[in-house]
Amino acid sequence: MTHEEREEALSRKEANAALLAAKLEKDRAALESDIAASAAAAKAAAAITRALQSDAQKRTKELEAECVQWEAKLARLKADVAKATPPPEVRAESEIAEERTALAQARSQLESERAALESQRAALQSEKAAFDKMAVEVRTKLKAEAQSLAELRTKLGSIRSEIESTVKLREAEVARKEANLENERNRLQERADALMNAETRSAEQRMKLEAQTAALAAKEVMYEERYKQLQATMKNFAKA
Repeated sequence: MTHEEREEALSRKEANAALLAAKLEKDRAALESDIAASAAAAKAAAAITRALQSDAQKRTKELEAECVQWEAKLARLKADVAKATPPPEVRAESEIAEERTALAQARSQLESERAALESQRAALQSEKAAFDKMAVEVRTKLKAEAQSLAELRTKLGSIRSEIESTVKLREAEVARKEANLENERNRLQERADALMNAETRSAEQRMKLEAQTAALAAKEVMYEERYKQLQATMKNFAKA
């Protein structure tokens, strides 16, 4: 795999990791929101349960107190009937029938109130069982969501560690490449300095050669003039 392919694969991996991290962060926020909502619902359910239990206990106490009052009233009625009852031969049948009717009505009312109290107790027990079941379900859901959140956090931590290790490796590779580039730059600078020195020496030698060429040209001119003078002398000598 070439360096460009490794860079491209690393970039894709980092992009995928960023997308996964964003998704995990979004899921974590949603789970925390759901957990908060579930906790609020559990608290509200617990508060409602406590309120219902308190109302049930208060109503039970009121009904029990009322039953005690009716029983006391019945006892008083029985005592009054026992005190006020004349001998059997003297009491009228109508009075006995009225007292029996009143006692029957009182007993019927007491029984109906007791039945209503038992019905309310059963309803409260049913509601309490329903709320307990709902609280257990909410606790179970909260535990499952907390476990899922912990797993997501663990997965995110592993991905983050992998990304950090990858980034460290890439930084080390970049540092190594920078060092290599710096060495190459130094070598190129040395070569450039050597070329500059060589050009300087070449320019000096060229100047020397040009000076020598100019001197040679001057000597050639001088030799040519002497040659011309010598030819003229030779011609004069031949004429003579």
